[in-house]
Amino acid sequence: MRPCFPAPAFARASRELRLGRLLLAAWVLTSIPVDAQVLTGALVGTVKDEEGAVLPRALVRVSSPALMGGPATMTTNERGQLRFPILPPGTYVLDVEFARFATYHEADVTIGAGATIERNVVLKVAGVAESIVVEGSGSRIEARSSGFETRFKAEDFQAIPTRRFSMVDFIRAAPGVSPTSPSGGSDQSINAAASPASVSAFGSGTNENLFLIDGTNFTCPCSGGGLAEPGVDFIQELQVQSVGASAEYGNMQGAVFNVITKQGGNRLVYDAAYYAQTPGLTSQPIVLPASSSSPASGYERIRYRDFTTSLGGPVRRDRIWFFAGYQYLRDYDSQPGADPAFPRTYEQDKVFAKLTWQLKPGLQLLQSYHHEFWSAPERTTFVKPFEAALHQHASVPAITFGHLTQTLNDSTVWDVRVGRFVSARVDDPSSGDPTIPGRSDNVTGASSGAPQQIGDITLIRTTAKATLSHYQPGLFAADHQWKIGGQVEIGEHSQAQVIPTGTRFVDSNGQPFQAVSRASAVSGGEFITTSAFASDSLTVRDRITINAGLRFDHSRAISQDVHPRDAAGRETDEIVAGSGTLYTWNVWSPRLGLTARITANGRTILRATYGRFNQGVLTGELAPIHPGMTPIITMAFDASTGAYTRPVSIVDTSNLRLDPNTRTPRTDEYSIGLDREVSRGLAIALAYVHKDGGNFIAWTDTGGQYERQIRTLADGRTLPVFALVNAPSDRRFLMTNPDGYGLTYNGLVMAVEKRRSHGWQAFGSYTFSRSYGLQASSGTTAGGAQTSSGFSTGTFGRDPNDLTNADGRLPNDRPHALRIMGTVDVPHTGIIVAGNLQEFSGKPWAATTQITLKQGSQRILLEPRGSRRLSSQSLLDLRVSRWIPLGRGRHGEILFDVLNVLNDTAEESLATDNLYSPNFGRPSIFIDPRRAMIGMRLNLGRP
Repeated sequence: MRPCFPAPAFARASRELRLGRLLLAAWVLTSIPVDAQVLTGALVGTVKDEEGAVLPRALVRVSSPALMGGPATMTTNERGQLRFPILPPGTYVLDVEFARFATYHEADVTIGAGATIERNVVLKVAGVAESIVVEGSGSRIEARSSGFETRFKAEDFQAIPTRRFSMVDFIRAAPGVSPTSPSGGSDQSINAAASPASVSAFGSGTNENLFLIDGTNFTCPCSGGGLAEPGVDFIQELQVQSVGASAEYGNMQGAVFNVITKQGGNRLVYDAAYYAQTPGLTSQPIVLPASSSSPASGYERIRYRDFTTSLGGPVRRDRIWFFAGYQYLRDYDSQPGADPAFPRTYEQDKVFAKLTWQLKPGLQLLQSYHHEFWSAPERTTFVKPFEAALHQHASVPAITFGHLTQTLNDSTVWDVRVGRFVSARVDDPSSGDPTIPGRSDNVTGASSGAPQQIGDITLIRTTAKATLSHYQPGLFAADHQWKIGGQVEIGEHSQAQVIPTGTRFVDSNGQPFQAVSRASAVSGGEFITTSAFASDSLTVRDRITINAGLRFDHSRAISQDVHPRDAAGRETDEIVAGSGTLYTWNVWSPRLGLTARITANGRTILRATYGRFNQGVLTGELAPIHPGMTPIITMAFDASTGAYTRPVSIVDTSNLRLDPNTRTPRTDEYSIGLDREVSRGLAIALAYVHKDGGNFIAWTDTGGQYERQIRTLADGRTLPVFALVNAPSDRRFLMTNPDGYGLTYNGLVMAVEKRRSHGWQAFGSYTFSRSYGLQASSGTTAGGAQTSSGFSTGTFGRDPNDLTNADGRLPNDRPHALRIMGTVDVPHTGIIVAGNLQEFSGKPWAATTQITLKQGSQRILLEPRGSRRLSSQSLLDLRVSRWIPLGRGRHGEILFDVLNVLNDTAEESLATDNLYSPNFGRPSIFIDPRRAMIGMRLNLGRP
C-alpha cells in the first residue's frame, strides 16, 4: 500500500495544537458533573403491593456477565421507584426483595444501548402467590422513547444470513431505510454515492446520517457517510435511531447509526469463524458479451475467504477487561460482460482492541482502537474495462482515546469522551500506469484507456463531548430527567486531483469531441464546531412523557493551507495559502417528543415527535474554490485541423465562488406512531413520518445570460433548451442556497417483532413511502445515490439545462420496502434454519440526451425523474446451521448459507440513460446471483 503523503512539521504542529485545544476543552467540560446513554441503557420502574401502595426501601438487584464489578443493588426511594441509570447492553437478571413479601425474580431482561426499560413490579404476600410484573417491554423497537428506532444484537449478527461485509448489511434491514445498493457492499468512495454505507433514512440524503462507534463520531467530514466499520463479529449491538433523535445529536438530517462493540468479561472467551464461497457453487444467470476481443462472461466468483478471530477476558477480574479481534476478508469477483481475467479484488483487514477499566466503584473508563486496511478497485463492466477503473486503497485508524463515566448515585451520571479517526486513501489506475490518457463517450457511456482522475485524500475528524444527566422526581407534579452537554469537533480534508497525462478525452458516439486538460490540483476544507444542548424528559403520573430539547451549534467553515502536487501527484514542500474563514453558522435546533400510555398496563403507547435538524459543514463543499485548484480547460475537436483546437471553456477559481451568506440546510421532521405489545414477546409498531427540507446547497450561474431555444432531436421530437448568449468566460458559478431546492417525504411504516420463544423468532417491516423534490443529486444516473451536497454531485446546477425535468422523485425513492428475518429451531435435531428476505421497488431514473450548445455539450433530462424505474429486487438469503457441543462450555457450529436463493437478476446500474445511445437502458451492474457459502464457528470459553 502506498503511504499517504506526509505533511511538513509545521503543519503537523498546527494540527496537534488544535487537538491540544480540543483535549483542553474536554477537560474543562468535565469540571462540571456531566450520561453515557449512547453506550448504555437504563432500567427503571416502581415496586408496589397488591393494594397499589408503593414500597419504599425494597431491595432491588440486577446481575449480568456484562456488568463489571458484580451485581448492582439499590433500595427503592420513598415513591417506590427503582433506577439503574447506567447498564451496559446485555441480558440481566432482576430480583426484588421486601420483608414479608415473595421475592420477584426475572431472568431475561434485555437492556439495549440508549434504551430505558421499565419494570413495574407488584409484590405478593409471602406464601400466597408469586410476585409479577404488570408492565414492561423488551421490544427491539424501543417503545418508551418518543422516536422510532431499531436495534440489532450480537445474536442477530451471528444468526441471520447476510453478505457479512459489515454492519451495513443490518443497517439496510432497518425499517424506513432505503439503500442505494441493496446487495452491494464492497465499493468505496470519498462521497456517499459509492460508499457501502450509502443509505437514505426516511427520505434523507445519504450524506445526512451520523455514524458512531461506541458513541464517538466517525462520519466523513468531507461528504458524510461512515468511514470506519468494525467487523461484524466484534459488534455487540447496532442501534438505528431513525426518527426523533434527541438534542444530543446534531449536524445531521437523517438517522443515527450507533455501533456498540463487544467488551471482555470475567471469563476468557475465544471465538473464530471462517466462511468461503466457491465458483462451483455460484450461479451465472446472466451472460453478456464483454468486447470484440473478449468472450461473453457471466458473474464470476473468483475467490471469497472470510476469517475472523477474537479473544476477550479479564486482565484483572472485575477491574480490567480486554477484547481484541482481527478479520481477514478477500472478495474477488467480476460482473457479467466484464473480462474475468481482471476481476475486482476487494481486500480488507480489520484490527480491533478494547479495554474496559473499573477505576473505582461507579467510575469506569473505556478505550478502543479500530484500524482497517482495505483495497477496493472499482467494479469493471462491459463499458468500463479494467484499465479504466480506479484502484482505491486506504488505511483508516479510528480511536476512542477515552470514555470516562461516573455514576454519582442512582440519579446523577456524568461522562466525557474524546475520539479521532484518520482516513488516508490513494486512488491509482488499476493498470498501475499513470502515463495513459483516459477516454469516455458521453453517448455510449463507455470508457477506455485510464481513469478520468487519480490522486489521494486524507480525512480527519476529532471529537470531544461531555454530558451530565440528573433525575429529579416529584418536581412540580412531575418527574424530570435532565440532560445537558457540550461538544467540540474539528473536521478536515485535503485532496490531490490528477488527470493522467494532464488531458482526458471525450468522444461522442465514437467520434472525437472534446479534450479536458488540467494541471495537478489540490484542495481542502476544515470546520470547527462548538455545540451545547439541553433536554428534559418530563413524566406526569407515569402515563405521559414529554421530551423537550434545544441544541445550539456554532460552526466555522475554513479554507486551510495545503501542499501542492507535482505532475506525478507527489506532494511538494511548497504551500498554497487557503482563504481562511469562508462563513460562520449559528444554528438552533428545537426538538419535542410525546409518549403517552393509552392503556393502564402500558402495552399500548402513542408517540409523536417534532424536530428541526440541520446539516453540519461538509468540507467537500469548500474544496472547489480552494486556491490550490487549477484551471480546467475544455477544447473541442475541429475536423478542419484534426485536433482539439476550438476553445469551449475555462473554469478556475476566478469564476467559482462560495456564497459567504450560505445558510445551513435544514429538515423539519414530524412523526406519530402507535406501539402495541400484543403479548409477552410480540410487539407491533405503526408510524407515519413526514419530512420537509430546504436551504439545500447547490451550484447556480450568476453571470451567464441565456435565451430559450428549441432543438429538434433525432426522433423528431422537440426539446426546449437554454443557450448561452454572452461569452463562456462571463459565467460565474456560485455555490449557495438556490431557490426551488427542497425535499418532501411521506412514509408509513409497520414493524412486527416476535422475540425468541418456543424455538423461533422473527422481525419484519413494511414501508410505503414517497420522496420527491429537487436536490443536487437530482440529475444523477440510475445507479447514483441521493445526496443533498453540491460537492458530491459535481457541477449539477451550473447550467440551467440541468434543472429541466429534474424536480421529481429523488434518487433513493423506493415506494415499497418489505423486510422479514428470523430463525426456527428444528425440534430434536440441533438444527437451526434462518432466513432474511428483502423486497425493494427499483430506483427511479429518466431518459436523457446530449445537446451541443454554445456553452458546450449538455446532458438534459427528457422526462421527469421517476418516469422510469430499475427492476424491483427480491433478495432471499437462507441458512441451515447446527451447533456441536464440545464440552466444558465449548461449542462449534457448521453453517450452510444460500445467498439470493431466488437468483434475482435485477440490475443496479445502467451503461447509459442517453435515449439515442445504442447502450440506452442496458444494464451494466447486477445484484450478485445465487451462491452458496460454507461457514464454521468455534467458541472456547473458560469456565
